[in-house]
Amino acid sequence: MRIFFALPFLFVIFSANAADVPLPDLSGVTDNGLKIEIYSELSPLSINKIHSWHVRVLNSDDEVLELEQLSVFGGMPEHDHGLPTQPEVTTRLDNGDYLLEGVRFHMQGHWKLQIELQYSGVVDTAIIDFNLQ
Repeated sequence: MRIFFALPFLFVIFSANAADVPLPDLSGVTDNGLKIEIYSELSPLSINKIHSWHVRVLNSDDEVLELEQLSVFGGMPEHDHGLPTQPEVTTRLDNGDYLLEGVRFHMQGHWKLQIELQYSGVVDTAIIDFNLQ
């Protein structure tokens, strides 16, 4: 992002460094077009360690959306098993993110997460596929 200030006979340009803006560890889009961003407190994602995640849900204007309910399920489709833990949303943080605690992956390979959320009486779902090395 660049911000221009016009001063007499002088233009000053300030530029935010893209490296200063954290990228989500995982992201996806719901069936209704909402953006899901997941920021892990343990990054990069690791095997056999408990993770806590900050889950952010954004509307089409990139505004944080307040939810009535948020649930995360997951597993390894090729191995026909789910997550070895039952992650739970424990609180809504000051910035509008949801704190999801108790995420753990126990092996390398292809994982699939299903994010289910409810807002304004609407139920919506996102599927996020990723590989852990």
